[in-house]
Amino acid sequence: MNNAIATTALIITYLATGILHFFGFDFTYTPVEYKESTECLANPYMGFYHIYGYTLADNVVYADAEDVPNLPDPEDTAGERLALIQINLLNYRDRPLTDDALAQLDSILAAWSGTDYSLLLRFIYDWNGTAQNTEPQEIAVILQHMEQTASVYNQYAGHIFSLQGLFTGNYGEMNNTKYGSTENMQALAAKLAETADPSVYLAVRTPGQWRRITAAGSYEELAARPDSPYLHRLGLYNDGMLGSDTDTGTYMDGFSREEELAFQDRLCLTVPNGGEVIFDNPYNDLENAVGDMRRMHVSYLNSAYDASVLDKWKSTVYTGSGPFNGISGYDYIRCHMGYRFVLRSSEILRDYDLMQSSLKVTVENVGFSGSYRSFSFRLTVLNTETGETFLFSPETDSSCLSGGETAVFELPLMMETLSPGTYGLYWQTTDDITGEAILYGNDMPLTEHGYLLGTLSVNPAQ
Repeated sequence: MNNAIATTALIITYLATGILHFFGFDFTYTPVEYKESTECLANPYMGFYHIYGYTLADNVVYADAEDVPNLPDPEDTAGERLALIQINLLNYRDRPLTDDALAQLDSILAAWSGTDYSLLLRFIYDWNGTAQNTEPQEIAVILQHMEQTASVYNQYAGHIFSLQGLFTGNYGEMNNTKYGSTENMQALAAKLAETADPSVYLAVRTPGQWRRITAAGSYEELAARPDSPYLHRLGLYNDGMLGSDTDTGTYMDGFSREEELAFQDRLCLTVPNGGEVIFDNPYNDLENAVGDMRRMHVSYLNSAYDASVLDKWKSTVYTGSGPFNGISGYDYIRCHMGYRFVLRSSEILRDYDLMQSSLKVTVENVGFSGSYRSFSFRLTVLNTETGETFLFSPETDSSCLSGGETAVFELPLMMETLSPGTYGLYWQTTDDITGEAILYGNDMPLTEHGYLLGTLSVNPAQ
C-alpha cells in the first residue's frame, strides 16, 4: 500500500469511528464543558483597592511587621489584591531623608511584602490640598528623595506594581505644584525612570503630562524610539475618572474626550491605568462607564471613593449579554477590572501526512485590560492511573491577551510517547514573578495541575 492510500485509509478510519489511530494506538479526546462563571476573581494586580498612609519621621521604630500600623485584615477588604500606599515626606521637605526615615520606609514595605497585596506606591508632600506650601523649595531635594527612596523600595520591586506620580502636587496628583513645567516634569520623570527598578511601572496623572514628558504625541511615536526609558513602562492614573467630559480636568491641552479615550485605548494595551471615579453624573452611568473603562483598559479603582458613584452602580442592573446579565453593575465592573481569562474550547488537531497531533486551546480575556505582568501558560498531561505527567508550554506569554482579545494556543502532544491509559489534560497560568496560579473565569475548580480541559483515552488499536 503506497503512502497516499495509507493516509486515505487512516482518514476513513477516523471518520467512521470517531477515533484517531496513530502508532498502533487509538486516541479519543473528550473536552469538558466550558461554562463562564460570574465569580469575581482574587487575582493579583487588579481590582478595587484601599488607601493606606504613612508619614516618615525620625525616632519612629517598628520592632517587627506586627508593629507597622494600618496593615489590613483580609476579611475587611473583600478579596482585594491591590493597596495604594502613600508615603508622606513632608518632614524632610528641606533636607535629605535620614537613616531613621529610610529605616521606617523599609519596615513599612517589608511588612506589606509579607501580605498578598501588590502595591501602588505614591510618594507625596501633601495630604491637605496645599502642595505649593509643603513641597520642597528646590527641585534638587525631590531628586535626592527619589534616589534615596529607590534604594529602599527597589528591594521590594516584586511587590510593587506601579509608582504613581512624580512626588509632586496636591495629594501627589501632580496638580497645583511648583514643578508642573515641562522642563521640571521631564527632569523628575527621568530621575524616577533611572532609579526605579525596571520591572516597576511608572504612572503620571494625565495624557497631556505623558505627552510632555515623553515628547511623543502617541504610543506609535514613542515606539519609534525603542531606547526610550518610558516605552512599555509609563502609564496613567486617573483620580478624576468619569467625573465630567474632561474627567474633571484630566483631558486638557485642546484634546477632546474622544481623542483622549482613543489615546488611552492604544497606550494602555501595554501599560496600566486606574484611579478613582468621582461625582455622580451621566458619564459614570453604568453603560457609559463600562464602555469608557474598556477603552481606558482600567485595571484598578479606589474601593471607597466616590461612594455616590459606587452606590449608583450597586443599584443598577447590568443588562448586557452573557452570564453577567441581571447582576449589579458594581459586581460587573468589579469582576472585569484588569484581566479575566476564560477558557472557551479545546480540541485535538491531526496531521495525517506527518502523523502528528496537537492540542488547540482557545482562551479569551473578557476583562478591561491585560495582565501587564508576564504570565506563563502550561499544559499538563496526567496519567490518571500512574500519576505520571508530561508538560508542554507555548512559546508566548500573557502579553498576547489584551482586554477583549482571544488567543489560540497549539501545543504538540507527541502521542507516540503515551502508553495505553486515561489522561487528564490540564491548563495552568502562572505569574512569572510570584509563581502564583492565576484564576480563570470558568465554572470549574482549579486543581494542583490547573484547570481540566478534557480527557484523553489511549487504547491499543483493534
